[in-house]
Amino acid sequence: MFKAIDFASNIGVRIIQLAGYDIYYDKSCDKSKANFIKNLKISVEYASIKGIILAFETMETDFMDTVEKSMKYVSLIDSPYLGVYPDIGNLTNASKIYQINVLDDIKLGKGHIFAAHLKETIVNHYREIEFGEGHTDFVECIKTLKELGVNMYTAEFWYVGQDNWQQTCIDANKFLKDKIKLAYK
Repeated sequence: MFKAIDFASNIGVRIIQLAGYDIYYDKSCDKSKANFIKNLKISVEYASIKGIILAFETMETDFMDTVEKSMKYVSLIDSPYLGVYPDIGNLTNASKIYQINVLDDIKLGKGHIFAAHLKETIVNHYREIEFGEGHTDFVECIKTLKELGVNMYTAEFWYVGQDNWQQTCIDANKFLKDKIKLAYK
């Protein structure tokens, strides 16, 4: 983490998007959660020295798949150098799992969302979905984020060996630009 923060500082990157996992290949447990908190405190302190913001991506596991869960750690650490960088595709799937409103969940991050991750998903599937083929409501999510003062977005593209990858990128770019324009009307 220190190397990533140093690298970001050296090249002028201001935000590092953190995957919201306490452990990736094994099952979350009390020890993994305790280690996560311990190392998060150390990482945020170091990031603050370098002026780098760390922000959680909401993931596909129940450890941190909602803004509400991310905010638990943001509140615990209580630093202006830690916030949320939600993945609206992952949030959409979490909203289906927990029967919550995705827009209400986004609003729980008010004042702590630095940017948002635009990705398409379908129920129980988080990767390799082409834009426009899933259920993510980009316009309403972007409208809500804009109301919260969020104006920076990252798009997640998936290369799965297709020969027409350039056209896929062009199509995804147009799709997202159109959604952003609609949301900003």
